[in-house]
Amino acid sequence: MPFGIYIHWPYCLSKCPYCDFNSHVTDDIDQEAWAEAYISEIARYGRDAAGRSVTSIFFGGGTPSLMAAATTGAVIEAIKSNFSVAEDVEITAEANPSSATVDQLTAMRDAGIGRLSLGVQSFDDAHLIYLGRLHTGAEAIETIALSQRLFERRSFDLIYGLPGQSLEHWQDQLKLAISLG
Repeated sequence: MPFGIYIHWPYCLSKCPYCDFNSHVTDDIDQEAWAEAYISEIARYGRDAAGRSVTSIFFGGGTPSLMAAATTGAVIEAIKSNFSVAEDVEITAEANPSSATVDQLTAMRDAGIGRLSLGVQSFDDAHLIYLGRLHTGAEAIETIALSQRLFERRSFDLIYGLPGQSLEHWQDQLKLAISLG
């Protein structure tokens, strides 16, 4: 029976007030220790899931675009070494516009990420401030354009029903999203 693997990266540049996920803000992340821990857990679960095929790998968080590309690559390699992985496996990572530099996204792609999911949430600066986001609407648009150059498959999230958001405002957000391709 095929299945997917979720890798949780619990670190962020800031804690968004609406987020209920296990996430923490720190500058002191031991990437090597995290890589070793992931590899150990992957090996343990690999023994339990012998004969099953992995069809998707999803790096969520937190902010996985803060994970070092070497850590991402080590995790993907460990999964491929410990599981039967489908030839067309989809490997996705979440990223925020505030941490999605060209170098970071290129490194993620080169480490094996094939699909990028951007946490845009809104193109409206006032709503982004309310949500505790560190990027602006313009930066979100720039990051979407960057993702289009680097990734064949990509997506971005928008939040509906923000305080004071009218139906007309939401429709404008959707029209802008659609115009971005």
